[in-house]
Amino acid sequence: MKNSFLLMAVPFVLTSSFAFDAAKDKAKGAYPFEVKVQEFKLPVGIDENGVIDEAKLGDSPYAKTVIFGSKLLNETSRYLGPMAKDEKKRFAGNNLSCSSCHSKGGVEPGHSPFVGITARFPQYNSRADQVVTLQDRINGCFQRSMSGKPIPANSKEMRAMVTYMHWLSTGYEVGAKVKGQGLVKAEYIDRAADPKKGKEIYAARCAACHGENGEGMVNPDFANGGDYYVFPALWGKDSYNTGAGMYRLIKGAQYVKSTMPQGDATLTWEEAYDVTAYMNSHERPIKQGREKDFPDLDIKPMDMDVGPYNDGFDENAHRFGPYKPMLKK
Repeated sequence: MKNSFLLMAVPFVLTSSFAFDAAKDKAKGAYPFEVKVQEFKLPVGIDENGVIDEAKLGDSPYAKTVIFGSKLLNETSRYLGPMAKDEKKRFAGNNLSCSSCHSKGGVEPGHSPFVGITARFPQYNSRADQVVTLQDRINGCFQRSMSGKPIPANSKEMRAMVTYMHWLSTGYEVGAKVKGQGLVKAEYIDRAADPKKGKEIYAARCAACHGENGEGMVNPDFANGGDYYVFPALWGKDSYNTGAGMYRLIKGAQYVKSTMPQGDATLTWEEAYDVTAYMNSHERPIKQGREKDFPDLDIKPMDMDVGPYNDGFDENAHRFGPYKPMLKK
């Protein structure tokens, strides 16, 4: 498999300017009202593994839509991906599911859960530099993490996914922050990430589940139900494309540090950065037009490896770090 280990070098700095303006980023993403912090809590009818007790939901149209939305998110390939019987429904370009990243149907704390998510949309999105809807955000995942195309906002599938997330957000106030939402806060290591070290970490801590060549582990009983992957592909044509958040080093390392290895998230920050750099050194689908992402260059993420930039750091530095010198002081 082709890789790009040689890209990792001493970052070339053109000037002494600084890059990411965290204060501006926070200000642009703020709500014009006080935001409460609420405890993580699941609604009645779903357990901590994301399994719905349909009898507790009843048979109302809302309940049936919630159940359908759960199936779409947990078995995306079957209903909305390459395995969908109706070719017109094949919106996802790979066999990943939403649950490949949002574990257990989006109910696991620290794994980017959906709990409380509808309370936080619409919200400002720095990649688009505008306020976006939850439907916009879902379609961003379908076009990037799933390397596909957008789902019509008024389709029954989109309504079902949003309804499921709405149900998981029962009791949360508008704008509320939920304990356990998102990922662990990023920490920055003092050197560039090293994909060669990452290769060793991957072999020791990741390959048993995700495969020696990042191919993932396919569900052998998929024909009878369940997700396509037991463990998702991490590179190659059936993985996320270069426009996905996982392709950016800091964001990818955050996810790895928060969640991997499964059930034993004990990697150090250096290991998380190195193994993410290794995963992302392999070939994968290319997202075109990434130079248009994050048009406000003051808050363009430091790990965005495609320019333009308004700082003195080159694409190699943005791809591998170190990132501490890029923070505005």
